Amino acid sequence: MLFPFFVSTLLSTQIIAQKTIFFGLKAGLSIPSLSAGQNLNDWNKDYVSRVGPQFGIFANIPLNTNWSLVPELDFAGQGGKRNTLQPITIPEQYFDLFQSTFHTDKDYLYGTFKNTSRINFLQLPIQLQYHTHIALNGRLHFFAQFGPFIGYMLAAKQIVKSDSLRVFLTEDPASELPPFLVEEFFGTKVDTIIDGKKELYHWNYGIQGGIGFSYTLGKGKLSIEGGGNYGLRYLQIGNEHGKNRIGAGLVVMSYALPFNFNKE
Repeated sequence: MLFPFFVSTLLSTQIIAQKTIFFGLKAGLSIPSLSAGQNLNDWNKDYVSRVGPQFGIFANIPLNTNWSLVPELDFAGQGGKRNTLQPITIPEQYFDLFQSTFHTDKDYLYGTFKNTSRINFLQLPIQLQYHTHIALNGRLHFFAQFGPFIGYMLAAKQIVKSDSLRVFLTEDPASELPPFLVEEFFGTKVDTIIDGKKELYHWNYGIQGGIGFSYTLGKGKLSIEGGGNYGLRYLQIGNEHGKNRIGAGLVVMSYALPFNFNKE
């Protein structure tokens, strides 16, 4: 509750005192991953990074010579991918037969899939930026920034593919089921998209930061930045499939132009 008050106080007292606010566009790459945390299990482990888009609009609001407030509104392509042996749900009509035949209490087996999780957010970071000129007669600046963000989930798709499906009782390769059983119960290939949004929290919050360089080009500023963000809320509503947090490394370029609110 204190942070919005802090931001509003800064804006009300500082914007009037400053002549120029910069507005800009930014675009680049998000390298997101799903980190398995609480309740690690077969469903939520072994995800690695994928590449997604990152783009948005931002403002740079000067507070004094070296400090600025930088609010943004970004589209963040996040998620992860997994190509390891992973769970496959036993079809409901064969559930009792599988458990009695193979003497197991599990409700899933393991299959050879390519699994890509695409989770898109609309994010609002508000970062405090320190910047200082380092070369080229003050045209080249170094900056570092850090702050919180909130995000709203736009979509969450699980893309599952397997051109030659193999199924195992356990993660041991020696437990592979005969191909004729796999074909009868599951088919020979998988190509499906699962909408997972209803099983996930739609709102997320976390921290974001980065460092970079900006160069005065014409009336505006051209910047390149590397950084990242990390969500502090677990994605899953329930515990059945474990708990994951989401985050991403970022590499973006931006260009901002000045807007003078004061009449000379």
